[in-house]
Amino acid sequence: MYKPILVVIVILLTAVGGVLAVMELTRVPTKYRPQGMPTPSVQHTEQTKPNGVCTPENVPLPNYGDPGKRLKNCFVQYPGEPSRQDKSYYIVEDICGQFTRDFMANTLGGTIVKTEPPTVAGQHTCTYYLTDKEYVMVNLEYLAIANQQKGNEAMGRRVEKDAKIPMDNLVVYQEDGAINVIYLVLGPQKFLSLRPSSKKTIPNNTFLAWAANIGDAIKGYK
Repeated sequence: MYKPILVVIVILLTAVGGVLAVMELTRVPTKYRPQGMPTPSVQHTEQTKPNGVCTPENVPLPNYGDPGKRLKNCFVQYPGEPSRQDKSYYIVEDICGQFTRDFMANTLGGTIVKTEPPTVAGQHTCTYYLTDKEYVMVNLEYLAIANQQKGNEAMGRRVEKDAKIPMDNLVVYQEDGAINVIYLVLGPQKFLSLRPSSKKTIPNNTFLAWAANIGDAIKGYK
């Protein structure tokens, strides 16, 4: 009379064991998952904490064999080039990739609404929108900085160095006193230009403070 009851108990235990096995399999750590099981996609996005600090980590870079290194300030160091003899890090042509949205927001102390990569081949720019319409464009240029100074002075603009920016620089003022462009000088023929979309984009003092913070972060770069 006990045989049917024993059979039922065995069946129930077998079913419970199968459920537990399935549950255990689904929680296996990703690197130990059996081949064929789906793994969550890992996206290396800009991850900032509330205080604006990024998680330092290696990040994949398009067209680079080696990964880049995201710093706490959210700036991305690109791999060094073996042909170069020095150990310096360099500002590269992927401006949006190196000067990330979070980095620019941190150095500004405000919000970057969106970023926009260059739309023309051969340009090394990134556009940072402070509002839906107003923006500052950052452009990497391989031109003689001395000629930039001469050209602006020829147009009647005031050109001067700003001591608050902790790297070689030129600040160009229009006749009405608004800043036209700020140059962060990386070498005699390499510089970054920071150019607002209009004189309403950003107040002079905020613009200079922003440039000073960017300069402080990249002053050791070439």
